[in-house]
Amino acid sequence: MHIESPKERRVFVSTELAGPRETRFALQVVLVSFVFFLAAVPFAKTQLGPVQAFIPSYASALVICDLITAVLLFGQFSFLRSRALLVIASGYVFTATLTAMHSLSFPGAFSPTGLLGAGPQSASWLYTFWHAGLPLFVIGYAFLKNAQPDATGSSRPLQSRPRVAILYGVATALCLAIGLTLLATVGHGLLPAIMKVNHISTQGEAIQSVCLILSLVAIIMLWRRRPHMVLDLWLMVVMCAWLFEVALSAVLNDGRYDFGWYAGRIYGLLAATFLLVILLIENSRHYARLVHMSELENTTAAAETANRAKSDFLSSMSHELRTPLNAILGFAQLMDAGTPEPTLAQKKNLGQILKAGWYLLELINEILDLAQIESNKLPMSLEPMSLTDVVRECQAMIDPLALARDIRVNFSNSEVPCFVMADRTRVRQVLVNLLSNAIKYNKQGGTVELDYTATTAQRVRISIRDTGEGLTPDKLTQLFQPFNRLGKEAGVEEGTGIGLVVSKRLVELMGGTIGVESTVGAGSLFWIELNLTTEPLPVATALPPLALARVRVGAQLRTVLYVEDNPANLMLVEDLMARLPHISVLSATDGQRGVEVARASLPDVILMDINLPGLSGIQAMRLLAEDPVTAHIPVIALSANAVPRDIQNALKAGFFRYLTKPIKIGEFMDTVDEALKLLDEKSTGSPRKI
Repeated sequence: MHIESPKERRVFVSTELAGPRETRFALQVVLVSFVFFLAAVPFAKTQLGPVQAFIPSYASALVICDLITAVLLFGQFSFLRSRALLVIASGYVFTATLTAMHSLSFPGAFSPTGLLGAGPQSASWLYTFWHAGLPLFVIGYAFLKNAQPDATGSSRPLQSRPRVAILYGVATALCLAIGLTLLATVGHGLLPAIMKVNHISTQGEAIQSVCLILSLVAIIMLWRRRPHMVLDLWLMVVMCAWLFEVALSAVLNDGRYDFGWYAGRIYGLLAATFLLVILLIENSRHYARLVHMSELENTTAAAETANRAKSDFLSSMSHELRTPLNAILGFAQLMDAGTPEPTLAQKKNLGQILKAGWYLLELINEILDLAQIESNKLPMSLEPMSLTDVVRECQAMIDPLALARDIRVNFSNSEVPCFVMADRTRVRQVLVNLLSNAIKYNKQGGTVELDYTATTAQRVRISIRDTGEGLTPDKLTQLFQPFNRLGKEAGVEEGTGIGLVVSKRLVELMGGTIGVESTVGAGSLFWIELNLTTEPLPVATALPPLALARVRVGAQLRTVLYVEDNPANLMLVEDLMARLPHISVLSATDGQRGVEVARASLPDVILMDINLPGLSGIQAMRLLAEDPVTAHIPVIALSANAVPRDIQNALKAGFFRYLTKPIKIGEFMDTVDEALKLLDEKSTGSPRKI
């Protein structure tokens, strides 16, 4: 059974809290009605004469209004399953039925004495039952409204199916109305006379006063049952109009066809109309909300499609850019470390190639990061981490750059233990970016200082101060705009203008803040604040990390299968492995052929590209994992796809490791060595140390 959430329930007048605006409007309606009531009282006994068409027209309008109101209330009940709603909706079925019966039995409306075997008192008693019945149903609604409330403030919902409950409610209301009709028509002789020809008897006035009292009790009970919903307010308005009607047409007047009799029935029609109008307005608002939600869903779906298309495009572009870059950087590294050593001029040229290549790779990574952040798809692993350790890593990474620029870098309190709740990789990325900028845009022989201090019991501020030329207030306002290099485009320093943008978004995703203070001619101070945390408890069963050794000459003969469709990438790995005489390389240029070679040759390690013609690398990996003959072989993904989603999908498919192109030779060799050691441990049955 589906029960609406509190947010869903507020769309109905029966569950929407009445605010000051709704309350004022309802009070204004009651006051206006009361003023007209007071104005009508002096003329209540003025005779106007019979209008034969009045009762049929009046009754038809009432029946239609009451039935539509009942249908709308039953509609709300089918969603909310509130007992109170079921009672009041059934009450409107009851009044509609008795209104019709009253019209049919009224003398002179359809026959001189009325239909249904009516007697002289039948129409008056049906009017009494009708006007006493609705207040009783309202009292039942008020009583059940807050009985056994649930978490949303409404009464405990019915457990039965809505259709069955509605049928029971309608059947009960009809049976009650028909029973009272039979009593007032067939059994009219059992009831006391409340009319003398067309005039109300004293006994009749006393009986009609009971209807007034019931209406007043209904108003009081609704008022005391707080909080008031919009439906409660308008039921109180209906009961006020009901009270005015009975007073004018059955207590303060003289009898039928006088001013009070006509005016009272007009109040009755207004009473039926008030709630119906509110329900119709609410229904149109609800429909408008549904249309808006549908449009919003369509817009959201279109945005998600666009995001997926953008992610696919970025993944494809990343692959297409990294593939040639892999060959450029790979062969440049081989030539730089080759034998015989390159000449000084060659080394200089190779240095320029490597510098430009690594810069291009950095640009690709930053654009991918920014796109992932904008799409809310950048994976973030927030966990307790040592800020001290990350700062040491950053120091080792930027020391060569500082040395080349003659910049002195001070890490004033880098030995003070400090732990933050953040993503270790992203913190390092942000700090390296800020430190690199502080070095690149510093003056010759300048200094850079990094320190961190706790600003509150929950936050730590990491500050990076430089002695550069500083930034003007105008440039500070443009600092975190994408691709804005603040006039440095023509300078000697390379840059993309998105490093700081990425850093800002990363810090914010980690729950931190970033800021800058700058003085022209004195330098700038960039800072980030992160959330402090306690030092993570050491794992008692943790073993020392595995020491990875490079593959050595003289080791056992090994076979490596490389599945790659790009000849340049294949040649790079073949040239690299050719320097290791104990490793032989097999190759395949598509996924299907790679699976066949693996099954036939059983290599020790498989290197697998992801984007392959025909069978993709992930599909080939699954085939190898499902085959008992090849399931034990470690498969290393070697791909230009660097989008985190692609990496996660590949690792889930069963790859041993995932290396992105352009490859770093040291990382590549360490990974191959780890895979070979894992294979040895599996074959000997010795436990693997991690």
